[in-house]
Amino acid sequence: MNHLRKIFTPVLTLGLATIVTLLPTGSVEAQYGERPALVGSGDPAVDVSGRSIKNPRVRAIATTDTSLIGGTAWMFEQDPYLAFQLGRNLNFREFRTRDGVFHDGVSDLAGPMPDGATAKITAANQTSCAGCHNLPNGNPGGGPNFHKDSGFGRNTPHYYGAGIGEMLAIQIREEILLQVDLDNNGWISSLEAQTSPAEIEVPTGVGTKVRYGSPRLSAVATGTPQLNNVIRVWYVDADGVRVPGATQVDGVTTFGYNFEVVVWGWGQGEGRAALNPTNRAFTWDPLIAHSGLDAYDPASENDPDGDGVSEPTLAGAIQFPATHLPPDAGTTLDPLGFSRDDPDGDGYLNEISEGDLDLAEIYMLNIPRPAFRGTPDEFRRGVKLMEQLECATCHTPDWQIRPADTRFAGDRRFFDLDVQWNDQRGRLEGKVEPLYTRNGPAYERNLDAFEVKGFFSDLAHHEMGPDFAEIDFSGHVNSTWRTPPLWGLAHSAPYGHNGRSFTIEDAIRRHGGEALASRTLFENAPRPVRDQLLKFLSALSLYDIESLPTDVDGDGQIRSQHIVQGVDTGEERFNPEWLFRNPVEIQGMVTVNGRAIRSFAAVNLEEAYGLNLPYRIDSDLDGWPDVWDAAPLVPGYKDGVN
Repeated sequence: MNHLRKIFTPVLTLGLATIVTLLPTGSVEAQYGERPALVGSGDPAVDVSGRSIKNPRVRAIATTDTSLIGGTAWMFEQDPYLAFQLGRNLNFREFRTRDGVFHDGVSDLAGPMPDGATAKITAANQTSCAGCHNLPNGNPGGGPNFHKDSGFGRNTPHYYGAGIGEMLAIQIREEILLQVDLDNNGWISSLEAQTSPAEIEVPTGVGTKVRYGSPRLSAVATGTPQLNNVIRVWYVDADGVRVPGATQVDGVTTFGYNFEVVVWGWGQGEGRAALNPTNRAFTWDPLIAHSGLDAYDPASENDPDGDGVSEPTLAGAIQFPATHLPPDAGTTLDPLGFSRDDPDGDGYLNEISEGDLDLAEIYMLNIPRPAFRGTPDEFRRGVKLMEQLECATCHTPDWQIRPADTRFAGDRRFFDLDVQWNDQRGRLEGKVEPLYTRNGPAYERNLDAFEVKGFFSDLAHHEMGPDFAEIDFSGHVNSTWRTPPLWGLAHSAPYGHNGRSFTIEDAIRRHGGEALASRTLFENAPRPVRDQLLKFLSALSLYDIESLPTDVDGDGQIRSQHIVQGVDTGEERFNPEWLFRNPVEIQGMVTVNGRAIRSFAAVNLEEAYGLNLPYRIDSDLDGWPDVWDAAPLVPGYKDGVN
């Protein structure tokens, strides 16, 4: 992999605190979700809880050289929890006009649908990812229903455990190639398709297998493969290079195919898969669709052999430029290294940088998993009941991520938050499990195997029958949907692709098509059995990540007084800010209206959030780091100058 970034030595600058005093108040006041000020400062941007975004908007600089301090490669190696938190804050930031949001109006139509005319989505309708993914607040939850594909809308999913879902999807792709791609060149030729198994069965790693259709071509030597709808296919020439516009293997211009497993989206109809194949695409794609923010991302296009599959990103995930190209192609680069293309023509350049996407991706990769609010025995009994009622046929309970080798990437996360039910205290509690080895100041990811318990999905698409049928805007009828992972189900209401089921039981009773047998078993089961299943499903829980009582330091205890930077922060809990290279020091006890309270505002914001690092310094607070800013002391929100 060779991601080249044109990076220049940063100019010398004043410290952030000095710069703030030089700028007029109106230029530094934060948005609603960005509240870095201390209690008693008189600044309107105060949040005693510490839950709001503290860091100002500064484009991140993508690097592969770990010696470039403050670049994304340096952060991944030297301060991964800061990288995680910055990615989290990018997810929940409310972008403003000065950031280039909503380039050509609000709530306009975008598309098209397969008829080539009908628009499928209302675009430019959110200033933040948190506009839809926000329950509980400040977490990667779901909840809202938004206008897409159909007048009935789309139910927004949570994305707890998003990294695990992506790793499984990429692993499934590799498992299929392992069985069919006999010459190991990364694509499937016509001959390989002819000699492949009649149906692909992918091992979960825990003793079961999942079927994903047939890799064979419809006309033996030519045609299209008959793979599950979750797999999106493109066609390649004799050298494996993608042939744009090709619709089948024809033996003349196309001699095989390549593919991706689509991890995000409910489904868009037979032969149309879902939406995004990676977490990175799941970031930049909605940012342009819903917020009008163009992303320049060479990492998504880094495909030297032209087969439609990129080299791994800094976070370690391959991307799929065959189907997903970011909107800003970067055909014209500024001498300082950023794109001047401005595809939406609003004058705001590089609205989302490659470095921003590095941070968003590392956040998505490491988002903690949902939990089970019950004992291990209760979990095992629930899984057994799901197997008896054939729910587990599609809602595959467990998987294993393979360890890294020449083919598989291993568990690419930096940490796992292991959340278990404490029956004595009647609450969920966490433990931070490092998935890295410290080598001096460097964090080196272990890339080991990981058993994924309670995922409850095969990620495949299934025909779900008339009660899940939908007539889309253009009149197409679809009843083929992806199996949603059930973890977090209890806090994911409403249910179904369009959110039309208000209870778990109603969603089960809507199952038909391939799931009809399971629905029948449920409906014919005695009421106590049905209640037992519903009780189990209602314990598959989300939680507020940052307030979760957690053993953060690995001493086997959750202390009632967790001391960080010499200050009592209260009960030990999962707050990534306390795992930074320079942990956040909170303001601590203050008096407000005669009442003593603990303020979690940051006293050492500049040091903790790395705002004084060479590749993060933004002297004029215009969102352009000085290394990219031709006028680092003159605010210029559009391009660093204007």
